[in-house]
Amino acid sequence: MATISPRHDQEDNLIGWRAIIRKRGFPSQTKTFRTKRDAEAWAKVTESEMVRGVFIQRTEAERTLLSELLDCYATEVVSTLKGGSRDMSRIRTLKTHLGKYAVASITSALVGSGYFRRCCPRCPAYCRRYSL
Repeated sequence: MATISPRHDQEDNLIGWRAIIRKRGFPSQTKTFRTKRDAEAWAKVTESEMVRGVFIQRTEAERTLLSELLDCYATEVVSTLKGGSRDMSRIRTLKTHLGKYAVASITSALVGSGYFRRCCPRCPAYCRRYSL
């Protein structure tokens, strides 16, 4: 069972609700929400994932932007490749369209919308041939 507790500022004004889940065999999960209902809903979903065995810890993915990952990839991997300039062009395109998103929030619909927006003036064959 999760612990839901109010969070107060220095003047004792309510600023949000903290949900804490402690379950044997899993790392402690803590998240803060604006409403108690949101905290309870998150705790319920997370606990059910733990019980079913499908829990994935997302905290690092929620904090990391795709642009940070692409920068790391560019400096550590692409710089060692023979044809790295082509990959750098693709990295710049990805950073333009998706770099501001957290890794956990990137969905196939989001990737598809940026892809088709970029290819829109050209023919479909071009988009298939030069897809990311």
